[in-house]
Amino acid sequence: MIKKIKNISKKIDSFFYKKFKSHKTTKSLENIREAQEIFSYLNEVGNETKVRFVGGCVRKALSGEVIDDIDLATSLTPEEVKKILSERGVKVIDTGINHGTVTAILNNKKFEITTLRKDISTDGRHANVQFTLNWMEDAQRRDFTINAIYSDIEGRIFDPVNGVSDLKKGIVKFIGKAEERIQEDYLRILRYFRFFTHYSHTTYELAVIKVIKQHINGLNLISKERIFDELKKILKINNVHNLFKQQISKEIILNIFPQFKNYERLKILTKLENKKRQMYDEELILALLIIDESNNNEYFCHKYKTSNALNIRLMNIKSNFNKFKNKKFYSEENIKKLIYLSNKKDVLDLLLFSICLKNISEEGVVDNLFNCIKNFKIPIFPISGDDLKQHGYKTGHELGAKLKSLKLKWIEDNFVINKKLIIKSLSKIK
Repeated sequence: MIKKIKNISKKIDSFFYKKFKSHKTTKSLENIREAQEIFSYLNEVGNETKVRFVGGCVRKALSGEVIDDIDLATSLTPEEVKKILSERGVKVIDTGINHGTVTAILNNKKFEITTLRKDISTDGRHANVQFTLNWMEDAQRRDFTINAIYSDIEGRIFDPVNGVSDLKKGIVKFIGKAEERIQEDYLRILRYFRFFTHYSHTTYELAVIKVIKQHINGLNLISKERIFDELKKILKINNVHNLFKQQISKEIILNIFPQFKNYERLKILTKLENKKRQMYDEELILALLIIDESNNNEYFCHKYKTSNALNIRLMNIKSNFNKFKNKKFYSEENIKKLIYLSNKKDVLDLLLFSICLKNISEEGVVDNLFNCIKNFKIPIFPISGDDLKQHGYKTGHELGAKLKSLKLKWIEDNFVINKKLIIKSLSKIK
């Protein structure tokens, strides 16, 4: 019965959105059971709202996007939040308690809960904050109007800087003066381009671009880890190619990341069907931007101290880069050998990367190779060390070398070997 009601509610919401082009609601947030529990614990019945959704989760709910992180703002102090939730069995972690932030975990869902704050001083990287009970003061210290929209668990919106209107019109605007917001935290330069690329329906405001250019060197004060974290969010945007489509943003992004020499490759992504486009994650987009014949990718990874897992993934593509122009590389036989020698995920990376190099353009060929990767079952080499021992080989270098040579021959012959013939020949040698 409850499922039926939810389905009817979704259909009604969809009808009104299509008919009146109204913005979506925050129902996707309101219906999160764990959120309802957290709100019920922190709000006293009959009293003023003490906690609200804020930031990205509200923006995404109103835009009809998938919600990943959930941020809450509260007039309660971190100690009060911890005490109330801990007494009700909710796990609470001090993730940034000096700045008023704790993380509550309920049924594996995380809620980052931050006490209302106002900035006392900033240095372009960090802010000294003071707790407040004033929701307007908390809004004024945020970066963009579309990130200063609050909502309670009933879906009532508190919008002190007209963020809802800006979101609906596709306007990305700093709260107050752009120069002040940027000087508070220079990372907001990158955040501006992320939100503009994703949400904007307008052209760049030249006055804002002028301020960004004046303070671009401020990014040198920001840790490489923070910059790279923000970059990953940019690369996750579905229309990330638009960043390089407009001369204004392209010029600034290439100033910050000169290693992005190969941005033209992203054009291919716009022509892919949605199912294939979704296979490109932010790491693969990064690979498209930085991998070529040079050591560009190694320099980038060193500069931004990227993880070993990412380094290995990029090196897999880099080490095969010069093979991509060879048509034999895209035969099913070669793809199967590559899978056997590495794994399906690595080979899929190579295929997806190649598509954006224009080395394979025929849809039929691409789809066949995708199916090959998906359906290929890893074969088992039919000859073992024990087989060789039965024919006179002793454990050691000679046995290992013989086994290796047989295995290479088996792989070369598309995983076909006549075991009886091999055993027979071994018997003759003996």
